[in-house]
Amino acid sequence: MKKILALTLACCVLVLASVDASAQTRRRSTTKRTVVPKTSFEEKQQAEIRAGREQIAAQIKALTQFLYLFGNIAKGIETAEQVSRNNEQTSVGMSAERLAQSKAKLKDSIKTVRLGLNQLESSFRLNPVLQSYYPKLAGVATLGQTAESQAAASTFDQAGRSLLAAVNKLADALVALR
Repeated sequence: MKKILALTLACCVLVLASVDASAQTRRRSTTKRTVVPKTSFEEKQQAEIRAGREQIAAQIKALTQFLYLFGNIAKGIETAEQVSRNNEQTSVGMSAERLAQSKAKLKDSIKTVRLGLNQLESSFRLNPVLQSYYPKLAGVATLGQTAESQAAASTFDQAGRSLLAAVNKLADALVALR
């Protein structure tokens, strides 16, 4: 036990001695530090453009997936309406309440799509780096608004065509962002 205490004390004395010695020999000098920017302006621009491409690609993916589901749902609603008009009793018929709920959900979904298109368009319009690409994207929110209006009028086929036009416009804008 005494050996360990003596060894610990000796280590402490050596450490303190080396600290005092280095403190006395240390010279203070001022060095001029140059700040080097980590990324250049061009690299930042390319990152913004890449982010813009990713936004458009994500919107295209979401819209095409929505349109895939939209077509089937719209066709089902159309068939159910036709069955109910003809007073037929088939398995594809829906109650009037269920039919109204399906239409309301579809209209809400189109509204959500329109909001996403508005957000995408405004992000390009307000971003100084992406403003030069905005003309290729301009009008996509209007197509979303048109689709929403057509869905409100229960012309789902036309609403789907308007959304397809929006996908085409987004694809053209994506090609322009190189």
